[in-house]
Amino acid sequence: MNAIFWILSEQQQAPLHAKDSDVTAHIHYACVLAADLYRQNKKIHIGVENQDQAHIVDDWLWQFEADRFIPHNLPGEGPHYGSPVEINWEPSQQRRGCFVNTCQTLPDYVSKLKGVNEWHDFVPNDEAGKAAARERYKLLKQAGFNLTTNQIPDSIV
Repeated sequence: MNAIFWILSEQQQAPLHAKDSDVTAHIHYACVLAADLYRQNKKIHIGVENQDQAHIVDDWLWQFEADRFIPHNLPGEGPHYGSPVEINWEPSQQRRGCFVNTCQTLPDYVSKLKGVNEWHDFVPNDEAGKAAARERYKLLKQAGFNLTTNQIPDSIV
């Protein structure tokens, strides 16, 4: 299984209109990445810490421009087989090829994820966020993931 850690630079912040909300830079870029993966016809599980964070991500995805909208749902919402993007704090009941992690630690349910072969994670630019990302990196490496790191291109908004 492959895991990519996306490194956020100091310049990569949540958009200005997100400043009054709980949308952090890594949540914003997780949503942008999910939109890109969706356009590649992939099924995505956005892993969040809890139900409150799931609602933040859900609300943020509704703020995207109409041409960047992606069908998404929280657990129990949407069609029987789910939408292409599920925001969840538990293992999805559906097979998802991509997992986009927004959690500070590896979710407890990692071993219960179905069909995931692509993991995406983020390295925030604050020291606590970097330390947490290093720990997730170490655990994924021990679990046998093929790990790479990439800078998030400045062109991504």
